[in-house]
Amino acid sequence: MYTKKKLLAALLASALAAGLLPTSACAASDYTTANATLVTLTDSSATAKGKYTGYEIDGTDVSIMAAGTYVFSGDCDNGSITVKKGVTGVTIVLNGLTLTNDDSAAITLNKTAEASLIAAAGTTNTVADTAGSNDENAAVKVKSGASLSIGGTGTLTVDGNAKNGIKGAADAVITVAEVKLNINAADDGLSCDDELKITGGTLNITAGGDAVKASPDTGDTENPDTTSLGNVTISGGTLTLNATGEGVQADGDLTISGGTFHVKTNGGHTTALTDDSASCKGFKAGGALTVTGGTLTVDSADDALHASTDVTISGGTLTLATGDDGVHADNDLVIGAKGASSTSTPRINITASYEGLEGTTVTVYSGDIDVVASDDGVNAASSTLGERSDKYAISIAGGDLYIDAGSDGLDSNNDISMTGGKVEVYGADAMMDAAIDYDGTFTLSGGTLFGAGMEPSAGTQAYIAVGETSPSGGMGSGPNGQGGGQGMTPPGDANGSNGNRPTPPTNANGTTDGNRPTPPNFSGNTSTDGTFTPPTKPSGGKADGKPSGNLPNRESALGIKEGSVITVQDSSGKTLYTATALGSMSSVIFSSADIKEGETYTVLVDGTSVGTATAKLGTTDSSSSNSTFKPGQDGQPNQNGSQATVGSFKDVPQNSWFASAVQYVTSNSLMNGTSTTAFSPSANMSRGMLMTVLARYAGESTEGGTVWYEKGMNWAKNKGISDGSAPNRNITREQLAAMLYRYAGEPDGAADLSAYADAGSVSAYAEKAVQWCVKNGILTGKTSSTLAPKATATRAECAAMLQRFASLTK
Repeated sequence: MYTKKKLLAALLASALAAGLLPTSACAASDYTTANATLVTLTDSSATAKGKYTGYEIDGTDVSIMAAGTYVFSGDCDNGSITVKKGVTGVTIVLNGLTLTNDDSAAITLNKTAEASLIAAAGTTNTVADTAGSNDENAAVKVKSGASLSIGGTGTLTVDGNAKNGIKGAADAVITVAEVKLNINAADDGLSCDDELKITGGTLNITAGGDAVKASPDTGDTENPDTTSLGNVTISGGTLTLNATGEGVQADGDLTISGGTFHVKTNGGHTTALTDDSASCKGFKAGGALTVTGGTLTVDSADDALHASTDVTISGGTLTLATGDDGVHADNDLVIGAKGASSTSTPRINITASYEGLEGTTVTVYSGDIDVVASDDGVNAASSTLGERSDKYAISIAGGDLYIDAGSDGLDSNNDISMTGGKVEVYGADAMMDAAIDYDGTFTLSGGTLFGAGMEPSAGTQAYIAVGETSPSGGMGSGPNGQGGGQGMTPPGDANGSNGNRPTPPTNANGTTDGNRPTPPNFSGNTSTDGTFTPPTKPSGGKADGKPSGNLPNRESALGIKEGSVITVQDSSGKTLYTATALGSMSSVIFSSADIKEGETYTVLVDGTSVGTATAKLGTTDSSSSNSTFKPGQDGQPNQNGSQATVGSFKDVPQNSWFASAVQYVTSNSLMNGTSTTAFSPSANMSRGMLMTVLARYAGESTEGGTVWYEKGMNWAKNKGISDGSAPNRNITREQLAAMLYRYAGEPDGAADLSAYADAGSVSAYAEKAVQWCVKNGILTGKTSSTLAPKATATRAECAAMLQRFASLTK
């Protein structure tokens, strides 16, 4: 029966599209008693006459018990049309009908029934329930195993005042073809548990929940739906969807091969979500989301496109504005189609987003892609896998990508590979952010690349790099960035000993092992480091613990600022590339088929040369650069690109305020660089990093564990220094003070903080800790009048506070 039901639904849909229904479905004037049964409804009665007699009338309630064509007209304030259980071959024609039901659905298909619902040509029809309905389900209800096809060339308006507009239950199938369908619903607009198919028509849906939805009711404790697919397939039509929840949601697969969409969710991308559990995505799939065609315009408060597995976009035109991610895949995101013979050319224009394209892997084969993002433009990451995984990858084999990002432009928490296509990428010009950022290997073997940040580390195509190209914010120098974990090195010196580690501070009970007499109280879920409130995303969207806003851009050593025209020329003066900068750029990285290894190229800014570089292939030392700079500018490298730095760290000048602190933490094996040539002083510090640093400071081994911070986290929990929560969260200045204060045994030492205008914003749990740290010079103001207790602590700040802490307790 299940297979037969689906086959009949498909045949009905085809018949609607091809005009093969009985002549009674063609126009109002064609309906006669010879080829249909005509039913007239009033407020007080229903009357019928015509060919088919398979019906019953009870006042204003009409039940259909046999196949046939039934034509309904009239105006009834409280009536119903019901197709009885198991009845098939029914065509319901609405020929100027207004029908409301006070208690239940206006139109119902009982279990395993099959029918088509036709809006007759030139007619306007309305079916509705009431807000006080006892059966708060839908104005049009399709019960378990039933199939409904909706079509016609007239207009049908469905008002779901109690809950849903049109609703299909378990194993039900709903198909919409050529019809003008208006739905207004208190909750979901057009919904079906099993399969919802839209092949054409003009749909205008306003919903207090989701506009279009396929979602099995697995939460029903009495009759959980474990057999429905939850699939949505759309191949045509014009859909205007305005929803408080999702625009289109499929708990199973969501497939779009055609159609024109205008989708707005929860007020659009400027809405700032305050409820972290709220979901109001443009298109959402619990399975795979596939777009092969169509025109999709989305303005959403949440992700524009989101799938819990894979997203594939091989066609169509997408214009997306979102307060969260433009396109998000929990697994793989693929744009275009693989193969030289492919004609796949999707067009994606993300005009506003938090992160533009995000997936565990992001692969681009073809297409025209423009991305504007307040955070990362293209990001290979996953909340499930954590901060680092060898599964993360960005692969670009073709297409045209233009990326304008507020943080990293191309950001892979492992590898990047580029074998073709064209990429012009801009990102923040801060120590922790850049246009190109990766933690594994960047292999460049083809295509055209223009950007800034980290240089390629492998590949067969040469590139040039001019400017400051130090890595930013990496994990370490080991495989997959695991060398020591987030910029820290394990204890031990060349001889395998603990090295010359400073003596841990003496605690209130006279011990020196970091033990405290009484650990802090734990109540409920409150962290001993204070309740951590994730920051809000810069352009709206849900809080997710990512940094709020970005560090201010550096002043470019190359003099590049917004609007600067950057030109790359070969030794003969031929222009190979021209770009207009979107902001400060401290380096220029360029590669194309025209760049030849060993040859020299010049970078010009607004017509003036700012440096030359000899083309080279990727090396494992991505910080090296054979570039020269204009001399005589304060704070910039000299003609040889060198300046006095701490050790090998090119981003730690000897005259910087944090130079001695970096020297202290690295020489005492508490922290190391993010690479052999970078410390990344402006990068964020995580809670897990500080727990591990303090454990090492106490002489504890932090090697081993299932994750790099496990040993440090467990030590901190056992000593009452932290409850170990949120190890991957960025640590705030007051949390850092609290952990140092507890390590010291919570000594007395109140201080007057009235000189700081924001002293009142210090969390209650951290008041004594902040006062003690301020009194003892461990914590100083961000400015002369602000403490910024809830600001994220940078690696430089942490190094400085550790140095001061150690000096105090010697």
